[in-house]
Parts: sequence; C-alpha cells; structure tokens
Amino acid sequence: MNKKYFITVGIVFLTIVSIILIIFSINKKEIDYPDDENTLYSVKFDNIILRFERYDYVLGENQLVGVQKSTNHGKDYVDISEEGIVVSMEPKFIFFDEKFGFAIKKTNNNKENGVYYGIYVTNDGGRKFELSKINYDNPNIEVLTIEDVPYYEDKILKLPCSAYQIKEDNSGYEDKKLIFVSRDNGLTWNLE
Repeated sequence: MNKKYFITVGIVFLTIVSIILIIFSINKKEIDYPDDENTLYSVKFDNIILRFERYDYVLGENQLVGVQKSTNHGKDYVDISEEGIVVSMEPKFIFFDEKFGFAIKKTNNNKENGVYYGIYVTNDGGRKFELSKINYDNPNIEVLTIEDVPYYEDKILKLPCSAYQIKEDNSGYEDKKLIFVSRDNGLTWNLE
C-alpha cells in the first residue's frame, strides 16, 4: 500500500473522531447529569432547571411529588417544595416560567358545592402550591376529567376538561368537552 492511501485513511479517521467529539461536547450537559427514574417532568429556563420529582408512593394509587431546582445545568438539585403534594399515577405538569406552574391530578371526583378540586398552582417556583377551584355546578355530572395542562390562547389561560354526564334526554351517559378559563392565574376556573 502506498503512502497516499494511509494519509487519506488517517484524515478520514481524524475527521470522524473530531465530529464525534464535537457532538459529545455539545450534548455533554445532558449526558453528565440525566434526570433519574423518579423525575416526572423537567424543564429548563436559561441556567435553571425545575423538575417534579416523585418522593414516594401513596395509598390509593397516588404519589407524593415536589419540585426540585438546579442552577448548575442539572449537576445538583435542591428541594424547593415546603410540602409535597399528592397526585395520581398519571399526573400532568407544566411550568410557564421559573415561577408559575401547575400540577394536575388525572380524574377529578373531589366535588364540593359545585366546585371541583384537582389542580395545584404555584406562583413561586414550587415552594408552595394552592389547590385551584373549578366551578361547574351540574347535577348530571359523574366525573370531571382535566384532559391536559393549561395553555394560553389570546392571553387567556385555558384548561381543557371533559365531563362524563347524563345526557339531556336521560338516555344514558356522554362525554362532553369543556374549556374553562382563569383570570386570576389559575386559582379559579369558570366555564368559557
């Protein structure tokens, strides 16, 4: 084999190794500090990472969760929540920014005087959570389900839900899609 062949092979090899090293260095933060198996949700805002972490399982197929925060790209986390909150095994989470977020139970049967509970809101990055009120006084409802996380539409905070309720003609049950809106940062929700 001639010298030119070995030089070409060497250049190709060095190019491939260089590309691999560049890709590794770009993804280094993610590779070095991955979330663990108890991380249920994680989001990054500049150099801050917030995550909902499962602390324990609770009777009735629920789990105790809280928020942890990292300011060094996920190398170290500190517990932020003063108290854990109980959510279902299929919860939903969202942070809109490093202060404002929600933790949502799946099905919501906790009804009291036309008010449903099952969505927690935080305005301080997860230190404290307040239980939101969903106002929906309908005597025909069996189950109110929060279908997804809140979202903004035309600067209005909305919450997609469904109600399993008796049909108007009393011929059985139906699922009815509902959208609730909040004008107080998620503390109360009313039918759109």
